[in-house]
Amino acid sequence: MLRAALILAGTSRALDPSVFGRFRTWPITAVQELEQPLRDMGLNVPASEIDGTRGDGAVALSDALVSIGAAGRGGTGSFVSDDGLILTNWHVAYEYIRQASLLEGEDFVRDGYVAKSRKEELRAPNCEVWLTRRVEDVSDAVLDVLDEPDPLKRATALRDRRQQIASYAENVLRQQAQQLGVSAEGVRCDVQEMFANEKYLLFTYERLRDVRIAYAPPSSLGSFGGDSDNFEWPRHTADFALLRAYADADNAPADYAAQNVPYTPSKRLRLNPEGADDGDFVFLLGFPGRTLRYAPSARLEYNKQVTIPAIVADFERKLEAIQRFEGDSEETRLALAGMRKSLANELKRNRGKLVVASKVDVLEERRKEEKELSDAYPACAILLQELQNIYVELGEGQPVLDALSELRGTVLGSAYLAAAHAVHEASVELAKPDDEREAEYRDRNRPFLERRLRTRLEQAYAPHEAALVAHALDSARRAGVSTHGFFSKGGVVDAVRASPLPETFSLDGSLDAYASDPFVGLSAALYPLYAAVRDAGKALLSDRDRVTARLLDFRRATSTERLWPDCNGALRLSAGRVEGCAPRDAVVHGPRTTLGGLLDKAHEAELRGDDDGTFTLPPRLRELLEGGPEALERPCCLLYSTDTVGGNSGSPVLDSDGDLVAINFDRARGGLMNEFAWSQELSRSIGVDVRLMLWLVGTFDGASDLVAEMTTESKS
Repeated sequence: MLRAALILAGTSRALDPSVFGRFRTWPITAVQELEQPLRDMGLNVPASEIDGTRGDGAVALSDALVSIGAAGRGGTGSFVSDDGLILTNWHVAYEYIRQASLLEGEDFVRDGYVAKSRKEELRAPNCEVWLTRRVEDVSDAVLDVLDEPDPLKRATALRDRRQQIASYAENVLRQQAQQLGVSAEGVRCDVQEMFANEKYLLFTYERLRDVRIAYAPPSSLGSFGGDSDNFEWPRHTADFALLRAYADADNAPADYAAQNVPYTPSKRLRLNPEGADDGDFVFLLGFPGRTLRYAPSARLEYNKQVTIPAIVADFERKLEAIQRFEGDSEETRLALAGMRKSLANELKRNRGKLVVASKVDVLEERRKEEKELSDAYPACAILLQELQNIYVELGEGQPVLDALSELRGTVLGSAYLAAAHAVHEASVELAKPDDEREAEYRDRNRPFLERRLRTRLEQAYAPHEAALVAHALDSARRAGVSTHGFFSKGGVVDAVRASPLPETFSLDGSLDAYASDPFVGLSAALYPLYAAVRDAGKALLSDRDRVTARLLDFRRATSTERLWPDCNGALRLSAGRVEGCAPRDAVVHGPRTTLGGLLDKAHEAELRGDDDGTFTLPPRLRELLEGGPEALERPCCLLYSTDTVGGNSGSPVLDSDGDLVAINFDRARGGLMNEFAWSQELSRSIGVDVRLMLWLVGTFDGASDLVAEMTTESKS
């Protein structure tokens, strides 16, 4: 539907750094340019059949890809049937499985779920899937605002221009969609920065808002190995799930309704039931998050000394708070489980990525590059010193910034503090014209923020909330931020229970319902300090981007390396091979595992006396595996040398012909450095083998109809 509206509108050879650069992942729009080098690696699919974002109406593999999340952001999925069936990770679908469990009063996280018919598919609350329909270069329309010398005004002008372009494009497409009888809410446009102060692309998405859960394995399989195995190899985790997108009778995006029908995608992926062999070329498509492949040494040093230690300390405290309360009841455990899982994952990732980055010494590599630049261009030394000064200034303000972040409930903090801050800030921002507001309070964005915070409030547990608030108040005290007089000693729990926020929460700009609420009162009192710190940070980061852009220009002048933009959550392609690695002395990893290894881990856990369920198998599967060698030899997981980061979770792993052979779900420990650099020796990603998925769904769980749906040839 949106596609129609848009048409109305337009081998073993060594990888060459002059072509591939420091990435093995590239923007979807680069596929045409990279076609021959990728063919040399083993790709058989024409570039024109991969990139469907040109707006010419041609159908391509990218049209089968979706970004999944509360606002279309979070993970990757792909259509694998003509009836809207989406293959993604169990951990990407986890939040929606958890919310469905709370709604239905059954623990689908623990027990799994198999819909016996489409009528039994569970609603995935707050889940959207977004299809990337077109990409356009709008750099010329953005760059003229960057001549502003004042850094804060420049940052504000850049924010406003990006929002204006996206809003205008969205309104045009919505009008065209209405002419076609399509829901205007099915359109979303965003301007993404590719190179700061240089290149900006307009992405147009189609939003599917009725998403349901068709299949999910139990957590004993979907999260087998838990935190112990996270970012480790070998893996034996069935980290996959099946969702289904629904639309109205005209195949147009629609809100959840019983009468909706399965969405018919313009493209679906074929599954290769034979899987992949060692050494095979593979590529994947997905929506990777942030990388810092060109970040100067000052930024990497700041991450190492300030940002990551602060994250680790914060997440450790938040995990301790969850552990104090999750045993209160099964409902509490389930309500806190999403936060627990996210915190544990990010904690291990942040602890590990600096260790791995140090092994390759990315920081020293950047310093060497900067010295070469400064030797060739003395002006670079001045720019690098300017960057160093910026990070010193950022560091000086970090304690207050961290305290204010805690008092705004950011990064899985207090839902009450987060909602209160948004309520007050909305009263400030909505008094302005729409095109002068902070981006998240503009009319096109505010519903996403409101929905996200309302969900957090609905699932908050009062004693846990009180602990988070108390921790935030303590952080404020240590940073010299006054919160005196808003909460009586020991009265935080009472304040949580008495607050009107869960019942009256709205970002309509009104404060009438919160006259006596201490959370909103505290947010109002702190707002002048918050706004000053926010604006000072904007100015510093604007100057940082200006300096970094100039350094990148010098790098282009001195390097033969092809410079590709960093990952930013937009659709990209990555390529590599099914291959093992040797991550440590005397340790050599093969590229595949079997169910026999899964059973071995379960046996070993028993012998160790582990009783937390991390390596406990469903009894029926264990009995089957112990019954004979055939099941033990079944492929389980794959290891391959693609370039992935967070957001690539759920990416389809495709063979040289574009057929699905696995689904990406993790990185091996060496891949934790991928935020900073990709390494042929160490960077490895991990996927669930297609043969395991088909066997579990069809044979083990008896959902042969779903297997038939995924393996039947497409009607298109």
